[in-house]
Formats: sequence, C-alpha cells, structure tokens
Amino acid sequence: MFGRNAKKKPRNDAITAFLGAGTQYHGQFNFQGVVRIDGGVIGDIISDGVLVLGEEGHVEGTIRVAELVASGTIVGDVEASKRVTLHKRSNLRGNLVAPAVVIEDGAVVNGLVRMGEPEGTILVSGRPPAALDAATDTDRGK
Repeated sequence: MFGRNAKKKPRNDAITAFLGAGTQYHGQFNFQGVVRIDGGVIGDIISDGVLVLGEEGHVEGTIRVAELVASGTIVGDVEASKRVTLHKRSNLRGNLVAPAVVIEDGAVVNGLVRMGEPEGTILVSGRPPAALDAATDTDRGK
C-alpha cells in the first residue's frame, strides 16, 4: 500500500556486526557485509565484505577483505580485492596489496605496498615477493 515494499532489502553499507572497544576475539574471523572492529582480534580476518577498523581497533593477523577502512593498528599483512584506506591515526606493520590505496597524512606503514590485483597469495610479513627481491637486487647493481 502507498508504494511501500513489505520486504526490506538489506543495505550494502549498513554495519552487519560490531566488535566493541575492550573486547577481544581470538581465532579466524569470517564475515559477510560490513563489520566494524573497535576491539582486538588476534587471528586472520577473511571476507569478501568491508572491514572498518576504528581508532581503538587492533588486529594481529592477516587481513583478506574486499575493502578495508582503517584508523587503528594492524600487525600483519593486508590484501584487499578493491580498496584500502588508511586514515591518519592508522598504523600498519606488514605488507599491503590492493588495486587502490589511500594513505592519509599521518598514517604509518612499515612494510611493502603493492598496487595491483591480488595474486591469491599472502605476502610473508617482512619479506618481499620474489619479483620485488629481483628488482631490488638489480637496483643495487647485482
């Protein structure tokens, strides 16, 4: 009646789950949709959705998502199939692979950043892929 649809479709930008400040999650974290983390996660995060990491959020592990929007701390490698945005208070200690990367002034990245389609492999933290090793050796005159 009056043009209203009785069944509401879920919004693609609505947060579907929330891990609040002061909470800790240990283990592999899988989700769909949009998840916001303001607490801590120790373990890998895998999803084809969007991960929003708040200023108090802390992740120790590999992150593989479609999109990451971070203001917190990440210790581990990040791979996104669409986009990564690191806000000014974010701190990443690990390698980053995504086709689109936004790093705001003030964000800290200690690792390799590679823009391009993810190859389906996770970079080993602190060690560049073989192609980057070879390029580095060439630059040094080896």
